[in-house]
Amino acid sequence: GGAGAAAGSGSGSELAPPPPPGRLSWREFLRFVGPGWLVCIAYVDPGNYQADIQSGAETGYQMLWVVLWTSLLSIYVQVLCVRLGQCARLTLSEAMAEEYPKPWRITFWIVAEFMVVITDLPEVIGIGFALNLLLGWETWVGVVLSAATTMLFLMTQRWGTKVMEGIIFLLVGLISILLLVEWGKVGIDGPAFARGVAVPVVPPGGAFAAAGVLGAVVMPHNLFLHTAAVQSRKVPRTEAHIRRAVFLGSVEPIVPILVTIIINMCITSIAAEKIYGAVDPDTGELLADEVQGNSDFCKFLAVKSGCALWAMALLAAGQSSAITTTYTGQYIMDGFLNMRLPMWQRAILTRLTAIVPAVLVAVFGTTSMLNQMVNFVNASLALLLPFALVPLVRFCTSKKKMGIWVASRVESIFMWTLTGAVLIINAWVAIAPGGGMFGAMYTSDDPTLKWLGIMLMVPTMAFYFVANAYMIFKPISKSIDWTVDKEHAIVI
Repeated sequence: GGAGAAAGSGSGSELAPPPPPGRLSWREFLRFVGPGWLVCIAYVDPGNYQADIQSGAETGYQMLWVVLWTSLLSIYVQVLCVRLGQCARLTLSEAMAEEYPKPWRITFWIVAEFMVVITDLPEVIGIGFALNLLLGWETWVGVVLSAATTMLFLMTQRWGTKVMEGIIFLLVGLISILLLVEWGKVGIDGPAFARGVAVPVVPPGGAFAAAGVLGAVVMPHNLFLHTAAVQSRKVPRTEAHIRRAVFLGSVEPIVPILVTIIINMCITSIAAEKIYGAVDPDTGELLADEVQGNSDFCKFLAVKSGCALWAMALLAAGQSSAITTTYTGQYIMDGFLNMRLPMWQRAILTRLTAIVPAVLVAVFGTTSMLNQMVNFVNASLALLLPFALVPLVRFCTSKKKMGIWVASRVESIFMWTLTGAVLIINAWVAIAPGGGMFGAMYTSDDPTLKWLGIMLMVPTMAFYFVANAYMIFKPISKSIDWTVDKEHAIVI
């Protein structure tokens, strides 16, 4: 019925143009509330918790500024998503699909799907840890069960999108309350906290933790999700209405993201207070070397039923993130390949691809291997971020693509400076000896690991630079007609 609806709205608008938007009201604002909460889930998923714990345990309060600035950066990135989604009525994957020839389109589709699957790993592992802490089950049981619970949540879709957004809002609220109670109980070092937020310092060995935070906060799959989610709000296609919609859509994620900044700082502070520099009385080892992350963080919590509370926060975070990654996978496939799977098949597909490696490690490996896996995912996501950020910035700064909605010169310079910084920092962390990714491999004493590191690093980084250079310099060929409203079949 999409075409019919579109035709209907077209013929109506020829008779009478819609009246200009009235004064801003709360009611109008509330109509746009929802997508921001959906997107902010990615900022409080188990992968983020892990990055926060790692950063607090290893560097104390010193890296809090990274949480703050990456979150502010991500608010700005979400604004760009709103522009592409509302002005161009394109999702990021559709915009990329219409610009790039087939071999590149398939390549970028694979990269985007890979993003979604590895983003799913920490969620699945987090659900496993949570059920292990709550009910004492083996971790792998929870990992397998996460497939079933996600299905249950996706079934709420038939009652409309507001129900889903509401459930997610409640889950985020639950996480915030649990952690704020905890924060109050632990008590923090005020001056050190303020210094950590205000003074940018990268302590020795902190680069990998910083990249982890960047990858965990500004999640690449989010750009695909948000460009699609904002389109669920219908807007008359006049300049004044679109401007209003872009404004409301840009303001809307600010509150959810501020909530997530507090949650992340909360976890980092607790880790800084309880773990950083502390020594285990039994073994004489530094706690920072012993703590593994999500699986054992709760034993440092001050409140009586700390582990149960932490497990519930993990469960809420893992579960809500798992829902949003399923949606994202749907938009990516639809945009790049013009293929649409039923939601349940899509969920099974994403889940299985993430569950298989997680179950293998959970059954045959150790808990610390699962935690390491999450750390590695965070750093990899930072490296994958440009594959979503570069095309988004390229489209938003292109006069040909966006027409009257193109970013101003000053803003374009700012965007490209930022994107350049992200590209360089990520590449450096990936290959620097202290970075923790390939650097840790090729500087190792074990010859096998050393060669494996080099063999993985050279093609990966070559692809990274070539693909990003291609996206930056390829001339834009298609322009948009922003007066036409496109119907989207899958809308959150």
